[in-house]
Amino acid sequence: MKEFRVLARLELINLFGLNTYRHTKDPKEKKKKLALLIALGFVGVVLMGYAGGTAYALAGFGLADKIPMMYVLLAFALQLGLGAMKAKSLIYRETDLELLTALPLRGTHVAAARMVRLYVDGLILTTLVLLPGMIICGIYTGAGLLFYVGILPALLILPILPVAISAWVGILFAAIIARFRHKVLAEVILVVILMIGMLVVSAAFSTNTMSAGGDDKAASSSTVSTADRSTENATEELTKEEKEAERRAENERIKAKLSAAAKDALQSLESACPPAGILGEGLQKPDFLVLLIYLLISLVFFVITVFVLGRNFFAISARLRTVSRHREYQMEALKEQSVMKALVKKEAARYFSSGIYVVNTIVGPILAIGFAVALAFIDLSKPVKDLPMVHMESALPYLLGGFFSMFSISSCSISMEGKNWWIPRSLPLSTREILGAKALFNLIFLAPVYCLMEVILMFTVRVSLADRLWLLLVPLAGIPFSVLFGLFLNLKFPKLHWENATEVVKQSAASGLSLLGGFAILLPGVGAMVLPDGYRHLLNPVMILVIAGVSWLLYRKVMSFPLEKLES
Repeated sequence: MKEFRVLARLELINLFGLNTYRHTKDPKEKKKKLALLIALGFVGVVLMGYAGGTAYALAGFGLADKIPMMYVLLAFALQLGLGAMKAKSLIYRETDLELLTALPLRGTHVAAARMVRLYVDGLILTTLVLLPGMIICGIYTGAGLLFYVGILPALLILPILPVAISAWVGILFAAIIARFRHKVLAEVILVVILMIGMLVVSAAFSTNTMSAGGDDKAASSSTVSTADRSTENATEELTKEEKEAERRAENERIKAKLSAAAKDALQSLESACPPAGILGEGLQKPDFLVLLIYLLISLVFFVITVFVLGRNFFAISARLRTVSRHREYQMEALKEQSVMKALVKKEAARYFSSGIYVVNTIVGPILAIGFAVALAFIDLSKPVKDLPMVHMESALPYLLGGFFSMFSISSCSISMEGKNWWIPRSLPLSTREILGAKALFNLIFLAPVYCLMEVILMFTVRVSLADRLWLLLVPLAGIPFSVLFGLFLNLKFPKLHWENATEVVKQSAASGLSLLGGFAILLPGVGAMVLPDGYRHLLNPVMILVIAGVSWLLYRKVMSFPLEKLES
């Protein structure tokens, strides 16, 4: 047990860089870690705000009693999806395998300690998603003190089962990848399949939700329209107070129809996943017997997973270890290339040699294409049909531009050089050539994704010619901004000393702060949703010029950056 405590402490001691922030004496390093913590805190606040806003909307429709079921299922799905992608690199990592093999350690203790780290990550995510919804559920349902007391044990036990399932998915991924010669390509394909599956399930649920209430809303709209036409003349003679009462009554009828549609959709979801319904009902009552049964099932599965994986941990890790196979070298004719072309090819080789790097930076482009396809099945105007001042389609260009600004490749491109950073610095290359190649590769990588997305949007989105122009130009302006913003952050917060690419891609300050670029692109979309057409067509070109101007300033700043500062 002492071995397990030591290993678990080592896994958790520097979570989010907290230990480095506490004990480092370097002011620059302390600022970098503080910036990372601020970025992570901001993302957490946004996630809690989104979860709380959605729960508030459900409570407004009179569906507060369905919040526990829905949020339990949402937290489970999110943790399972993210945990499956992290389990391979977290549980079966190769960097310290030789060291652990040489020590007198039990495999069960190593596996258990790493699963505890996965559990803590899941606990944080579950808390951010579930806690706001449960509090709003308790307020709107008038729950007693026992309900709030039961929230804490529920948060502690809910992540256990997804962790165990994620561990098996991780070993399955690792086993499949280990049998392919092109392991990075295999890892990327598996993650893309997983993300597409999640998007398909989400789109299917959205479609079922709309179809569940479609007939009722259509009937309501038809009835209201007929009533409006039959009483058009009479309405003109109504007093102001009567008109206001009529408007409130109409809003209540629309709200009742939407509430019925949402209730039908949630009931169908509950029927499709009975355990989520049972657990959600157990949280709402609260029924501690249900929570105890879930805890026992989760612990049994968790212990079995630790025992099976731990008994054969070192043997499994050795078999899953990546082995490079090289072809026989054949001398060919030498080719002369330009400096920029050679540097771009080097960037491409470095990028596609790391599965973690590719998997984490391809999320934004995949979401952009997936969302463009999903628009063929989702009508953005339906949720705000009764709010004439809100036009969801107007925010679409900024939303798509925000996808491209998430997890940019350039935010890690300098740090990924690592100990090899001296090689380009020792060559007769200027700052413009070294950093320009990194930016150019990122642009080349995103260009076909952008073109494919725009082609898909031509068939899935029906908008006016002016709006079609903004769909083209706003994301196009956002791509160079995201590339240069990520490169600027990596210059300010470099991480050249690392042992695992995970430290750079997932835990560095530059990659965390790069998310802010996506939010900067999204914010103008909020204004575009509520502005009239004339003002919106004025806002869009102004924002394009602002984004282009900021990109130009970033370019000037990046290309004039003294690279010798990174070596100090």
